[in-house]
Amino acid sequence: MGDQVLVQLAILLRAVVRPTDLVARLGGDEFAMWLNGADHMTAAERAEQLRIQVPRELGELSEDASLRLGVSIGIATRSANSEEQIDSLLRRADAAMYGVKHEGRGHWRVAPEAPA
Repeated sequence: MGDQVLVQLAILLRAVVRPTDLVARLGGDEFAMWLNGADHMTAAERAEQLRIQVPRELGELSEDASLRLGVSIGIATRSANSEEQIDSLLRRADAAMYGVKHEGRGHWRVAPEAPA
């Protein structure tokens, strides 16, 4: 079932992005989305869409009704003129995601902006 969940999740992630965006699996059950030119409000809208859609669609894959599948999402944005490196952006998103997991999962959070 784990492989089916990952495949279905990848399909769902690709369905909410534009052709200029990127969805990538980082490993295990972690994915990253690059929303080209998106601000934190656009990213939050996509995250909220996924927060609602993923449990509904992935729940159909589980034979165990008590097993609730969902997503924990960390969002990090940077301005177009930012010199922040990708690894720093990913670290901020990862920290936001782990903050969500610590508070009970199934939500999203926008990371604080990187120091200038």
